Amino acid sequence: MNAESINDNSKDLTALSSASIVKYDIGSLRLPDSYALVNSGIKLPTKATFGKLSKHRFSRSHPADEYKFPALLVDDKEGREVYLVMPHLAAYLGSMAKSVILRMVVDSAATPKLIAEPIIDAASRTTLWTTTMIEAIRLSEEAWVRIESNMDAQQYTIIQAANNLGDPQWPTQTMEALIHEVFLGRIITSEEHPLISQLQGKC
Repeated sequence: MNAESINDNSKDLTALSSASIVKYDIGSLRLPDSYALVNSGIKLPTKATFGKLSKHRFSRSHPADEYKFPALLVDDKEGREVYLVMPHLAAYLGSMAKSVILRMVVDSAATPKLIAEPIIDAASRTTLWTTTMIEAIRLSEEAWVRIESNMDAQQYTIIQAANNLGDPQWPTQTMEALIHEVFLGRIITSEEHPLISQLQGKC
């Protein structure tokens, strides 16, 4: 290939490159001044779940009365669902309906959760599982704790954080809003509910 051919090819490539660049408005590639703000958006609060005090992360229970909600709870182990029940429907559910106090807790990662604190009354069958769970929840009002199941002793082992993990980061929602969020679609409000119909042999 002679020098003249090489020069012609270079001109062609330059022309092609120029043509490609012309197709785009370079100014449109500039990031706006508000890019960081637009891209970050607004962080929504982490949705609460229902469960127990964690065995892996340390947790705190909110001590205020407005975050203590007495309720009837049904743990349908076969259906793997947990329901809240209107008090006037307790008779339809028999021993499945348990009196509890719903408590709001957060773990060390600021993840909110609703837990059930057992209510011990004259009709309740008390076990070490129950009493140690209550003890852990009460302690977690003032200290970071986690629990582990001790099958040999038939109770929960309560572990308190060795270091100060700081103040808990409580969610801003009310207890009623948290309950609505967690139990949406899982509140028994009528005797026509499928679980009650199943217990009565209607389905």
